[in-house]
This record gives sequence, C-alpha cells and structure tokens, in this order.
Amino acid sequence: MTTSILAANNLRDLISRSTFLPTMAVLLGILAVLLLIGFWIRTRFRENDSENAADPEELLVLYEEMRRQGDLTDEEFRSIKNRILPSRSHDVTQDS
Repeated sequence: MTTSILAANNLRDLISRSTFLPTMAVLLGILAVLLLIGFWIRTRFRENDSENAADPEELLVLYEEMRRQGDLTDEEFRSIKNRILPSRSHDVTQDS
C-alpha cells in the first residue's frame, strides 16, 4: 500500500514539475491558429474564383473580336461557340 501512495506522490510531482503539458498546450494553440489562417486563405481563394468566373456571352464577344482580327479562324470560332452555347443553354434551362 505504501508503494502505491509513493507512486501516486511521484506521479503528482512528475506532472507538476513537467513541462510536457504547457508545451502541448502551446503547440495545440499554434496548430489552431494555423488551421484558422489556412481556412481564411481557402475562403479568400474561393471568393476570387467566383468573381473571376467569365460570363459566356462576354467570352463569345471576346472570341468574335479575335476572329475579326484574324487571331482565330472561322472553324476555330465555330468550335469554341459550340462549346460555349450548349453550356449557356443548359444554364438557362436550369434557371427556368
């Protein structure tokens, strides 16, 4: 019985003198701050992605101007237009 009491006292002394718990608390605090910063950065990038999403009509005007200037052939423009317009008509049907 005395050995268990001594063991309990030694354990209490070990914990009270130990720097393990304060060190772990500091490391967990740093981890929490880093996670919050990462979440904030991720949120900012997602906001920028939604702001930079191009309107299909604006893209079509841009490609039409490139075709007029000779940067795109008629065939290339038609191919691009066929890619943009089906997605546009798909978006319109979803809105209605």
